[in-house]
Amino acid sequence: MNGKLIFLDVDDTLFSNTTSSVPPSAIQGIQQAQKNGHKVFINTGRPFSYFEKEITEIGFDGFLCSNGLDLRIDGQPVFYKGLPAEVGKEMEQLAVKNHIKGSLQGHDCLYFYDHDIDFHPHYGYMIECYDRNPYMKHTFSWDGAKNYEKLSCFSKTIEDMQNFIKDLEQMDFKFDCVRISDLHYEMLTAGYHKGTALEYIAKHYDKTIEECYAFGDSNNDTEMLETAKYGIAMGNACDELKAAADYITTSVDEDGLYNALKHFELI
Repeated sequence: MNGKLIFLDVDDTLFSNTTSSVPPSAIQGIQQAQKNGHKVFINTGRPFSYFEKEITEIGFDGFLCSNGLDLRIDGQPVFYKGLPAEVGKEMEQLAVKNHIKGSLQGHDCLYFYDHDIDFHPHYGYMIECYDRNPYMKHTFSWDGAKNYEKLSCFSKTIEDMQNFIKDLEQMDFKFDCVRISDLHYEMLTAGYHKGTALEYIAKHYDKTIEECYAFGDSNNDTEMLETAKYGIAMGNACDELKAAADYITTSVDEDGLYNALKHFELI
C-alpha cells in the first residue's frame, strides 16, 4: 500500500456538535482520500456502541474506539482491553460516593447513570443523542453494567471530581484520568490512548509514523497529534491542542477537515 494513514477524532472534528451532523465536505474529502489510495480511520474516545448511522455509512477503513482500547480494521476486531469486572464495580461505587454521573462505555452497550440532561451540558448532549438514535444500544442505569472499557464522567464541582480521582488513585488497578475539562474526565486503563491506537495501525500496515496524519480538537487528542508526523488541530480546538499541533485548519463547521486534506495534498 503506497497511501498514507489518516486518523480522525469524531466529536467537533468529523461530526459537528453544533449541527449534529457530518459536514458534506468532510464526507467528500474522506471518500476522495480513499480513492487516492489512503486509508482513513476513526480514532475516538467513543465506544463502538456510540456511532450515528451517518458516520458508519461513510465507509471508514477502521474504527479505533475508547481511546485505544477497542480497535477494528475492515469490520473485524484486532485488539480489545476491557476493564476487569471487579475493577469496574469498585469504580462505580467510588463514583456514586463522590456524586459523579456519567456513562460506562462498552463495545456492545452504553450505560448512563440516569437520564438527567441538566447535570452537565455534555452529559445532557450525549443523552439527547441516544434519545434521537434509539438503535444505539443503551440503558439509563448502571445496574447490570458489564463488558465496558471506560467511564466518561461528570461532576457538579471541581472538588467532587478531584476527590473521585484521589479515590481511584488508591486502587491497586492503575487508571489514566484524562481531563476534558475540570468537570469532565474519562477514566480508563493506564497506558492506552489514541496515540497507541495510531501506532498499532501503522505497524499493522507496515507504515512509519512519518506517513500518518491525525486530526483532533480536544485534550484527549494530544497523544494522537504528538504521535503522528502531521498533527492537525481544528480551528475550534482547545488552546492546549492547538499548541501541540503542527498545523491548524479551519473549524469543523467551516470545512476544516476538507481544507486540511487539501492543504496536505491528500485529495
